[in-house]
Amino acid sequence: MPRLFLGLELPEHQCQQLLALREPIVSLRWQTAAQLHLTVRFIGDVQDLQVAELTSALAALDAPAFLLQLGGVGYFGSPQRPSILWAGVLAPAPLQALREQVDELIAPWCAADPQRFVPHVTLARFGRSGGLVDGFLAVHAGLSSPAFRVD
Repeated sequence: MPRLFLGLELPEHQCQQLLALREPIVSLRWQTAAQLHLTVRFIGDVQDLQVAELTSALAALDAPAFLLQLGGVGYFGSPQRPSILWAGVLAPAPLQALREQVDELIAPWCAADPQRFVPHVTLARFGRSGGLVDGFLAVHAGLSSPAFRVD
């Protein structure tokens, strides 16, 4: 049973900028260039038969092109137990509109996502022991990438 998500590939320049942020922080597993993406919608496990149906439904996606810019860093989880270190998105309204259209198209196959949509690119995952990233967050709080076109 495949596990699916709908994501945006990042241009090479943005990938290289994010890869350059890597630091040797205990318990962090940094993403590789091939793993860097911006998730629009996590779908989850689906039956093989549904893959074709979802693909067909998503072919009706008709969203205007927009510019997107990465900015800032943060983490998911509590300060005592962080789970994901991420780069954020500046002015995410067009991405939110895209997400809403995707949600409408896949609604017959997928339950509504109970999580609030927080557009981000996962930079690293924390191990079981968590990790201290306050210094990383302070140094990279002003992260800003050049805008890139999403179409």
